[in-house]
Amino acid sequence: RLSVADILSAIGVFLIVLAVTWLVQRVFDRRMFPHMRVDIGVRHSFRKLIGYVGVFVAVVGAVGAMGFNLSNLAIVAGALSVGIGFGLQSIVNNFVSGLILLFERPIKIGDWIVTSAGEGYVRRISVRSTEIETFERASIIVPNSELIGSAVTNRTHGNNIGRIAVAVSVSFDEDPRRIIDILREVVRENSDVMRYPEPIIYFAGFGPSSLDFEIRAYLRDINLGLDVRTALRVAVLEHFRAEGVRIPYPHRTLHIVPGDPADPASAEDAAGRDPWPAVDPRPGAGVPPRVSPGVTR
Repeated sequence: RLSVADILSAIGVFLIVLAVTWLVQRVFDRRMFPHMRVDIGVRHSFRKLIGYVGVFVAVVGAVGAMGFNLSNLAIVAGALSVGIGFGLQSIVNNFVSGLILLFERPIKIGDWIVTSAGEGYVRRISVRSTEIETFERASIIVPNSELIGSAVTNRTHGNNIGRIAVAVSVSFDEDPRRIIDILREVVRENSDVMRYPEPIIYFAGFGPSSLDFEIRAYLRDINLGLDVRTALRVAVLEHFRAEGVRIPYPHRTLHIVPGDPADPASAEDAAGRDPWPAVDPRPGAGVPPRVSPGVTR
């Protein structure tokens, strides 16, 4: 039997435990974490964990305050868990996957990740899903089970160091060693490029109209990759213009073999007539007249 006092007591216990949980989270956020110098990903994971534990304790305390025997309730919950497990399998899977993400931390808030659903920064990890903000400022909601069960590329896992590549092409007339020296100087002038590991100037090969090179350099912060690529390309162009290095344009040479139908002379000899007849510029000239059905002309 339940009375109004029991119900009010259960609600009070539930709210008090939630308030204590919120207070503990606030203490950790404002007093503990700043002195411990913990990154934002660890803060978010620990805060979520405290919240889950607080809600569980609040529910158990409220049920106990209403006079229920928790041992009997555990037996009923164990019997229902089988049916609930089959009916809510995907939800439970995502929930467990969310706990794995919070504990193992293969990804954390602020990481730049690449998934089958898209690429962007992790903004929120909840019980069921993870929110990824793309570079177009769109939000992708990915179930946690997909992040655990499929391959995920984390570009900033552990640190923000990453490598970029910039392709450069020059004319066949240029000296490859001279081009390599110029590109090394360009990379050396950029302050965002790390000196160790040392940047690599790679002679990629012979293109259809050019000698192809590639700059491979490491950055302290891969989030600056787009800006550094732009700066390197601008610097390469300025150095090439100052040194007189030519950048090739695509071109194609057409060889006509005598006797080929594409040769006008051979076509004229083969047909015995002018392969390029004059065209009458008058409107409608050279167009056969239209004949209506049933009319003989």
